[in-house]
Amino acid sequence: MEKFRIPPYTHPNFDESFLKNAPNATLVAVETDGISPANYHALSVFPEYFKINGKWILATESRMDTVCVANDEPGKESVRIVEFRNLKKGDKVVIGRTEDGSEGIYVHTTGFETVEEQSDTFAFRSGRSRETAFSIDYDKLYDILKYEKEHGGYVTWVLGSAVSLDRGSRAALESLVREGYINAILCGNAVAAFDLEQAVYKSTWGQKVFKYEQNTNTNYYRVINQARKSGSLEQFIKDYNVQDGFVKACIDKSVPLVIAGAIRDRFTLPGTYDNFYQAQDAMRKHTRKTSTIIMVSAVLFTIATGNMTPSYNEFNGVIRPVYMYTIDIQEFTVNKLSDRGTLTATSIVTNAQDFIKNVERALTEK
Repeated sequence: MEKFRIPPYTHPNFDESFLKNAPNATLVAVETDGISPANYHALSVFPEYFKINGKWILATESRMDTVCVANDEPGKESVRIVEFRNLKKGDKVVIGRTEDGSEGIYVHTTGFETVEEQSDTFAFRSGRSRETAFSIDYDKLYDILKYEKEHGGYVTWVLGSAVSLDRGSRAALESLVREGYINAILCGNAVAAFDLEQAVYKSTWGQKVFKYEQNTNTNYYRVINQARKSGSLEQFIKDYNVQDGFVKACIDKSVPLVIAGAIRDRFTLPGTYDNFYQAQDAMRKHTRKTSTIIMVSAVLFTIATGNMTPSYNEFNGVIRPVYMYTIDIQEFTVNKLSDRGTLTATSIVTNAQDFIKNVERALTEK
């Protein structure tokens, strides 16, 4: 099998007359924190260039629902991508709604194209559904994760509670953390609480053996209550001698675990972000440096995280795509992110627990 390679990126030809003769981008200063000037240029998921003092500058970390803030100080020309709410008075925002260079803004849609992609003008069943054969997608994912581990990539996982409700997938997730295939985890309160319930009480929804009876959340809330009394997850792990689970593995391996609360959360673990702006900022610290992101059985977190994750970025001086995988048993969920406009999202329609176990088995088998 051919060794996996990151596809090369090709910059536009800036000697072409329409780019060479294009004007500088128009910049207008922010007058009030959090309020953009009119006619701001909203960014897309494609690589975008801005002409500042005669220089075309690529905006790395470009993502949906953001604006470009430029530094036009001679010799220090640069751009940065900012959320509207994070604009500060004095920031110089790029103004313009065209993308063809005529306003000093150029959206480059073909930077990662290969000969094979250009020749593939028609493909039958190019969509993703439960009838799609995902074997090739799994194989590529295995190659990507091995590549990331070998080359110092940053792999972020976004997890729904399904992965910690099954003992096998929970153990597989712990193994992936300990083997270095996970650099950060973003999740809701329930994912971590269910993991800790199994660690302490050996139960899921209060049941040690599945029965066709009413589930109970007694142990679930007992764990949260005890963790809050301990004051932190780290102290709880010590106080209750937790021996397994992905939360324990994250603490042991110093893997960041970002837990974001939700409107419906009634009782949360210590360290949970209850302010959604703070949660967004904490999650973005990881998505901005992520090279591969895997989103499993968490539709709302998937859409939110996918929209704050660049489709491409610069790593060690190399422009490369950010690989995204969405996994869920529902076609609607996995296709939702692609519908929102993401260049590199690959969808796999399958049971989340089976997915985690398959990935762990493929990556750790001797």
